[in-house]
Amino acid sequence: MVEKVDVKNGAVASSEKKSGPTVKLDLDKLIESSRKLYGKGEQGIASLITTSKSLPRPTEDKDFILWTQGNHWKSLCGVKGLPFGRFVQIAGKPDSGKSTHALCFMKEAQEQGCLVILLDSELKFSLPRFISMGGTEDNLVVINTNNTIVGAIAIANVVNTAKQMNPNIKIFLVVDSAGALLNPKEDQEDTEDLSSQPGLDAKAINFLCRKVAKLMHKYRDKETGQDCISILVVNQIYSLINNYGGGTTEKGGEQLKYLSSIILHLTRKKDLCKVKKGVSYKYGIVSRAKVKKNHLFDGAECVSELDLEVSAQGIKVYGEKTNNSSDEEIVEDNDD
Repeated sequence: MVEKVDVKNGAVASSEKKSGPTVKLDLDKLIESSRKLYGKGEQGIASLITTSKSLPRPTEDKDFILWTQGNHWKSLCGVKGLPFGRFVQIAGKPDSGKSTHALCFMKEAQEQGCLVILLDSELKFSLPRFISMGGTEDNLVVINTNNTIVGAIAIANVVNTAKQMNPNIKIFLVVDSAGALLNPKEDQEDTEDLSSQPGLDAKAINFLCRKVAKLMHKYRDKETGQDCISILVVNQIYSLINNYGGGTTEKGGEQLKYLSSIILHLTRKKDLCKVKKGVSYKYGIVSRAKVKKNHLFDGAECVSELDLEVSAQGIKVYGEKTNNSSDEEIVEDNDD
């Protein structure tokens, strides 16, 4: 029954709710019959047809590049690390801990047997720094270009070649950063129209996103449905100049935003310094992390914001005690 209010006299009238005929199907039988239309070698694809209560979600360790250096990632995102078959973004303004997150995940990926492919558009990757954080030069391919199209094609070439050499290899792609990528026309003076650059940038990044999405689909195991490619995009945040009320957004247009299952924003709060013999040395920063988008969290609530300590030793929750002791004086340079 649906209740309707008579506006003129305030009376409540009742009427029967009209509905169409009820369609009943044996869902289990429907899905089983649909899956039988696929061949024996395509059971992974067939398993994608399922009921809403049986949707596949990344939950097991093998579904992720696991974060093992503390609990801040699980606290913020509700997942164990970076999922295979998904896009993840870490965005923020300069010196907020974005690249340090990327390097830490690259180290994790290497230790977990993945091939790491870095698109270094900022041309700033430092192997000595990476090694000091526990990484190695093994299983690491660096693509040095800030041309989006050239970088996308290079990624595809390396991934295809790697999968030919070892079909079982898992691959971790890192773009550092989307903000430094240039569209091809920016290299040509006669077509360098500043008014069209944001649109051209977005189209070029969309090309890169589609290229990676196709690679993910191409190398998804057709028998098990298991994904083997994960991508982390380091991005920069820009203020919305013409938007009433202000606000910020990431570079790359809507395509990258839509494809990202998780978007983490970082904001630098202050420097961390140590005083040695009367001289102050910066050793890290405090950065506030906030999840702006999370399509992988199924719980009722999660941590809204978390302050992180970012240094050459890695990343941890700010204020978290460690076993390392020091007699050096700690000085915090507040920027708030």
